[in-house]
Amino acid sequence: MVAGETISQVNNNMKKFRALIIKLLIIVIMVLTIVLIAVLKKNPDTAEAMTRGFSRGYIRVASIISGLIPFMSLTELLAIIYVITFIVLIVLAIRDFIKIRPIKAINKLVNIPLMVLVVIAMYSLSCEMAYNRKEMPLPYYETEVDRTEFVDIYNYFADDVNYCVTQLEFDPSGDVKGYDVDKTTALVKEAYKIVTDDYFASFAGAVKPMMSSFIYREFQITGVSFNALGEANINTLNTRVNFPITIAHEIAHTKGVMREDDANKLAFYVCLNSESPYLRYSAYTSYFYQMRSMVSSSYLTESEREGLHPLDPAFNKTQSFVTAFWKKHNLLEDIGNWFNNLYIKSSGVQEGTSSYYGGTQSEFDPTTNKLHPSLYQKLFFEKYYR
Repeated sequence: MVAGETISQVNNNMKKFRALIIKLLIIVIMVLTIVLIAVLKKNPDTAEAMTRGFSRGYIRVASIISGLIPFMSLTELLAIIYVITFIVLIVLAIRDFIKIRPIKAINKLVNIPLMVLVVIAMYSLSCEMAYNRKEMPLPYYETEVDRTEFVDIYNYFADDVNYCVTQLEFDPSGDVKGYDVDKTTALVKEAYKIVTDDYFASFAGAVKPMMSSFIYREFQITGVSFNALGEANINTLNTRVNFPITIAHEIAHTKGVMREDDANKLAFYVCLNSESPYLRYSAYTSYFYQMRSMVSSSYLTESEREGLHPLDPAFNKTQSFVTAFWKKHNLLEDIGNWFNNLYIKSSGVQEGTSSYYGGTQSEFDPTTNKLHPSLYQKLFFEKYYR
């Protein structure tokens, strides 16, 4: 009887040992896969082909599945499941070590890196390549614009800012009223019809409100896209005026635009050219300073600046509200920025979080008295001259 129990115990240990070896082999395979993707993405042609091919198909299927559950962020659900599972595995492993069952304990602990690598591999296959794909095609206006036209261009958009104000409702703080995530998402997806180049996926990922928005607000994170699940997650405690530009940015990621500065420019372009005053107002709130800088005293004389049309005070109130809002909610800003910076750099963008501001820089040549416009100004120009 004792001998039988010993043989049974040996057999059980062998099974556990084989299971451990299998898990370790899977871990090795996943690590090699992730490394291979990191190597392949260094070639822009390979990155482009992979993004338009396998990754696009993967995200398409994932977004369809995610869209079947519109009321819940699968990304958040996965995170909750993972956290609970990690805690349970650690507790059970400690218990096994205490009972001197080391193979059983190690078997449980190995599940943790295995689960982490599954997510990393899913992420790598769905979007990692897109960080090194070719330049994003947007219709930047490349013809030189004479400084004598700056006032007319500025006034064209200033007048539209004022028109948008008349079409919107505002709360006492200056934020826009009457729009939630679902309503705004519908408007943004409609506005995305202007984007037809095959560089961008023809579909848009599912857009989900985040239950943990109160945490992300303190991190000053307005949205998170997880293409492995084909969804864009939106912080519902963001300012309403920033809903459109944020949703458009996160949808850009699901369309294969992973570099943050590209996603910003695409979101701006889509919102600026929308028929919705709400979407255009969101674009202006974020980037109208590009027009203001163009007509500053650095480029124009005081007599020329007298011809500038005044902006409705409601617009300045909205911008002041947005600034004050994020100053009030910055409890975890440094931590959020640190992790975001680490994530962006690990994806191959050496500028880190400073890459968000790519394309905003304009230059003034004092020898020729000419403005070398930023990419955002060129997008303003494109709409003006179209």
